[in-house]
Amino acid sequence: MDAESCRTRVTRYITDQTGIRLKHHLEHLVEFVDYDEAMGALREQGLREVPDGEDLIGLAMDDTDDVVHLHLAFAESSCPPHKGAEVVPVDKARLPDIVEHLLHKLHLSQVLLIPVAKWRKVFDAVAFSMADNEDWQVVDTAATVVLNTRDPLLCEPADFHTINALIKALLNDAENPDQGLMVTTTTAPVIVTLIPDGAVRISIGDPVLADEIMETFGSTR
Repeated sequence: MDAESCRTRVTRYITDQTGIRLKHHLEHLVEFVDYDEAMGALREQGLREVPDGEDLIGLAMDDTDDVVHLHLAFAESSCPPHKGAEVVPVDKARLPDIVEHLLHKLHLSQVLLIPVAKWRKVFDAVAFSMADNEDWQVVDTAATVVLNTRDPLLCEPADFHTINALIKALLNDAENPDQGLMVTTTTAPVIVTLIPDGAVRISIGDPVLADEIMETFGSTR
């Protein structure tokens, strides 16, 4: 089987498993997917869009007894925690590693990266820091057609190290709230929101997953 046939079969597999039509196919398993179709799948997990001002969009889930909120932040962060969230002080430099560890700990087969504004804000913020990251440059090259959208970036576990590098770059270089980023999945009720000034908000809609995440912090702090 040639490489193109292999990529086509993998693309079809991802589409079948997630129910999301791939919109912009890249050379490796990182994909931009249609925003409206992705949101349809996320709503099935109990997630919904929450407008934040005129230009920003967040994700949230209904506050039921099963929902747990965590707030990871370093001392100088001005980001307020979600009401009722457990606040966990974390060194800013360790936030990217903790998020990557969390994603692996939950055994997620795929995650979606969604900007709170438009992709252009994110790409502009990390243009210098990520210039030498070959994996990100593949994404950057293919992202021209999505810069003015929120089309989610679909990643698999092999790409989690790139998410780590992206979070690190945003924490170092992003200056405004509109350069924030959300990490979620169509397979579990989990939302991870990166606030550029040094905080990560986590919402989990499943008690078993919440226990897994608390174990993660116990092993990384």
